[in-house]
Amino acid sequence: MNHKIKLNNKILKLYLVCLLIGIIIGFLFYFNLNTNEIESLIISINQNKVLFKTCNNAINHLKIMSVILVLSYFFIGIPLFIGLLITESFKITLRLIILSKIYRFKGIIYGLLYTIFNNGIYIILLIFILKKLLKIVKILYKNKIKKENINYASLYSNFINVISLTILIFISDLLIYMYGNNILNLFRSMCKI
Repeated sequence: MNHKIKLNNKILKLYLVCLLIGIIIGFLFYFNLNTNEIESLIISINQNKVLFKTCNNAINHLKIMSVILVLSYFFIGIPLFIGLLITESFKITLRLIILSKIYRFKGIIYGLLYTIFNNGIYIILLIFILKKLLKIVKILYKNKIKKENINYASLYSNFINVISLTILIFISDLLIYMYGNNILNLFRSMCKI
């Protein structure tokens, strides 16, 4: 039991470090933009209202998770997954910075609500997917490098868990896309944006 707690703590630390790296990159990226690029971003957001409606991320998330799962069998999936976490954190950070630049404090509040609503389930489920992917890679590593026999039951169980979590992400993305715009409008009116 103590081993599982230590493993879960290591996974959570890895996850948080990836998110922190994405946040740092987001800030560095924003502060390296010149004034014209920032104004262009602000105009684009105001004209297209991209942060005021939900996007259909279901197919993209399904493709990404499928590729990462398949590539995990070749030990490439984990670095790609880490890149995914950093990218998601980067996008969230940049979104919050730009909304705060446009709408000040109200933009930060709306950005947090938007992020929690639009990406919350996805970000949370990624923790569990990371844990299962690491188990898959560990099983395969023991087989390929240490020449141990594959525990097919454990491999299959972790594979099914990743697929189930991916399906859950897909369903939540569809529900957010179908019903989310009303909730985002409510957030906008609450924040008076």
